[in-house]
Amino acid sequence: MVGLGNRRRLANGAETIPAFFLYGEPLRAPDERTVHVETIAARSQFHGWNIRPHRHRDLQQILLVRRGWVEASVDGRNVTLRAPAVIVVPPDSVHGFRFQERTVGLVVSFSSEFAREMARTTRALLDFLEHPSVYPLDRSAIRATDLESLCAMLLREFARSAPGRNLALSGLLGTLLGNLLRLVPGNTAAEAATATRDRELVASYRHLIERRYRDHVGISDYARELGISEARLRRSCLGVAGQSPVQLLHQRLLVEAARQLRYTSMTVTQVAYILGFEDPTYFTRFFTRQMHMSPRSFRKQQGSSSNV
Repeated sequence: MVGLGNRRRLANGAETIPAFFLYGEPLRAPDERTVHVETIAARSQFHGWNIRPHRHRDLQQILLVRRGWVEASVDGRNVTLRAPAVIVVPPDSVHGFRFQERTVGLVVSFSSEFAREMARTTRALLDFLEHPSVYPLDRSAIRATDLESLCAMLLREFARSAPGRNLALSGLLGTLLGNLLRLVPGNTAAEAATATRDRELVASYRHLIERRYRDHVGISDYARELGISEARLRRSCLGVAGQSPVQLLHQRLLVEAARQLRYTSMTVTQVAYILGFEDPTYFTRFFTRQMHMSPRSFRKQQGSSSNV
């Protein structure tokens, strides 16, 4: 049995959210063209069909549940899905699953760099991949696509060591994602709506936030790095996301704060420092103002008994 040995432990014994390459495997940087394919059963059956909450640093994951059911938790959203369904797990999202025994399905993992490369030409794909989501699918709609045969082809190609394997996997993955976009409601309209410079700009801003949100730099620094004015960044964010640049930045901080409070035994002070706050009291005020409850109350509401 693979131990959960990649959970980082702080000096006083508090634990952070475990991070893996693939579940149970030590962290390592994926190759920019990494594509990994396996059945749901291949890994989950050795863990009693229960995958505990964890995260992947540089891997995007798509789970296709073809038969059975799953209780899924993705960034604190809990839902029970019956097949057929698809689950989208972006890099760094905390996720865990309890599958019905003998659930049939596929887990496709690929590097975040590869995901961004594919999304550059299809803006709807960026929307699909960058948000943790769960989608029930319609069986009759699936039959109108090549999804079933693509799953079989991906598994077969991944098991090979023949020349051109990586090229074939890349092509099959792109086709799989194209078929999924046709099945997820709203993406046909989204394709037209997102093919704009503003949406590309906001996507770049979100990627910058992901790299730098712990640094607590000003919006002017982000705008400078993007090569635009603060006013232009504000207009784009409001037009595309309905939120200002500051609101998007605060939203990312809150998502990470909620993850740490929900899934780890770190104190509120430790969470504050990990998120780059120099003053834990200021972090508590920030969290309370945004969430309308204190970090301590939030943790209690989530059912944690950790000391804070």
